[in-house]
Amino acid sequence: MKVFDLHEDLSAYIIHERKAEDFKIDANRHADIPKYFLSKTKAIVAAVFPAQNIVDEPMSKRYYSFKNSFNEALNHILTYYRFVRRYDVFKIVENRRFLAKLFSEKKGKIGLILGLEGAYPLREPYEIELFYKLGVRVLGLTWNVDNQYAASCMSKKDYGLTGLGENLVDLALEQGIVIDLAHASEKTAIDVLSVSEKPVIISHAGLRRFNNSLRNVSDEVLELLKRNRGVIGIFFVSEYIKGNNTTINDVIDQIIYLKENYGIDIVALGTDFFGTEKLPRGLEHIGKLMLLAKELTKAGLTESEVEKIFYANALRVFLENMK
Repeated sequence: MKVFDLHEDLSAYIIHERKAEDFKIDANRHADIPKYFLSKTKAIVAAVFPAQNIVDEPMSKRYYSFKNSFNEALNHILTYYRFVRRYDVFKIVENRRFLAKLFSEKKGKIGLILGLEGAYPLREPYEIELFYKLGVRVLGLTWNVDNQYAASCMSKKDYGLTGLGENLVDLALEQGIVIDLAHASEKTAIDVLSVSEKPVIISHAGLRRFNNSLRNVSDEVLELLKRNRGVIGIFFVSEYIKGNNTTINDVIDQIIYLKENYGIDIVALGTDFFGTEKLPRGLEHIGKLMLLAKELTKAGLTESEVEKIFYANALRVFLENMK
């Protein structure tokens, strides 16, 4: 089994938590090199979260400023370049050929695909070309704050995708950048899925059917995502799944619901490791993904279906988009 994780906040962990531990050591954290090897992780969408933490508490979920988002984004991108220089097992993925090679080799590099989590640094749509040259291959339109391109999932007035936002989506797709609808509002997701001819991702989210949070995804959006041939990365954020009592079985319930109602080709994994504190019991770090595979098999999924969830569906979408 191989793993394609659609969302990890690795640079935020390094920057905001100021962690300087050696990633070659198996430590008490969501992921490190030994855990990546244990889980056979081949590719990670490495989030570029362009917000400044404006409170003393590290990684506060509620107090961020996007005023200096351009500089913050560059800081995160630079952090990833320094990271791959320090640990040569990692490499930033810039093209489709290298991504395919990662999954064809039994050993080799672990690919980091830089993903901008919110278009806040882009003063106008054409600046996406600059971020493409810096290595960004995934564009999330929003985080939990509205911007000039789209309404977020926490918007007080859901205006959806703006005219500028439509231009940005077109430019990104033209470059070979994957569009990410995680944190997008209902109308934003519907608007993008109505115009995009290429499959998109919802990199890390839960299902509103199980937890009626605005952060989660509705059945209407899932139906459009199925038609788009895109994928949703089921995340491991307990508060948006079932709360403090969330277990691995609750994650499995969401995966089975997706399979039964929208087909196996829509399902992927977007753990949100390093971006959340409360994880489901049984999924405390990426090394435990093999337990998830085992439990999915016990629940009746075939090996081929588990492979699609763990990497093949996400890989298909990226190979269809990237150049």
